Amino acid sequence: MSINIQAKTDTSFLFSNLSATKNNGFDSMSWLKDYGLVKSGAYSKLMKAYYSNDEEDESSKAARSLVSDKAKVMSSNKTLADSYNEIAESAKAVQDSVKKIQEATEEDTDLLISSVKNFVTSFNSMIDAAADSSVKNDSSISGRISVLSSLSSGYTEKMTSVGILRVSAPKLEIDEDKLKEADPADIKKLFADKSSFGYGVSMSAEMIRSNAGYAATRQSLYDGTGAVNAGSYGYMFDMFT
Repeated sequence: MSINIQAKTDTSFLFSNLSATKNNGFDSMSWLKDYGLVKSGAYSKLMKAYYSNDEEDESSKAARSLVSDKAKVMSSNKTLADSYNEIAESAKAVQDSVKKIQEATEEDTDLLISSVKNFVTSFNSMIDAAADSSVKNDSSISGRISVLSSLSSGYTEKMTSVGILRVSAPKLEIDEDKLKEADPADIKKLFADKSSFGYGVSMSAEMIRSNAGYAATRQSLYDGTGAVNAGSYGYMFDMFT
């Protein structure tokens, strides 16, 4: 006695018991009760085989493209926000270093010298951060950098006398020998007076910090046209990154 089992080449019979109604999305999934089938991976393999020859419809393509584009924009915005935050942090470091020079006494030459060195380091870091390709065209930042360049140009002689050199404007460099030999009173005068170089730098750094901080926040909310950025769509698009 033999049993003749006809091969099923059309897997659609597996779905013949599905309800055609759309009352409840979860009602139509009652056939997934066989948890063992799902857990073993057999269901996944079946679905891939069943739909392997189906062409993706236009609506699916559009949805997938939208998710991909939004994910890319989110990634870009995060990078841009990071760049602005770096500028804001370096500008704050410039302000802090100027304040330390202003608060140091003329008698504490070691503190003055180290503070001036820290100032030049943080100043150059701020310039480098503002030169990042993703933010260098932001006029709210580049405009203040130009002001700093003009400011240092106007104080070149006084800066040089205490060992602060203008190399590739607006970046600065330390001449340690001159800095050690400089009169502490001249260093204080260069940074402490309200009409001084240090005061002007601190004011510009404050504006750069404020503008960069605002721009960093803006990146997660709106783009330049006022449209909501991808990051504001919430967790739905976070799932695809």
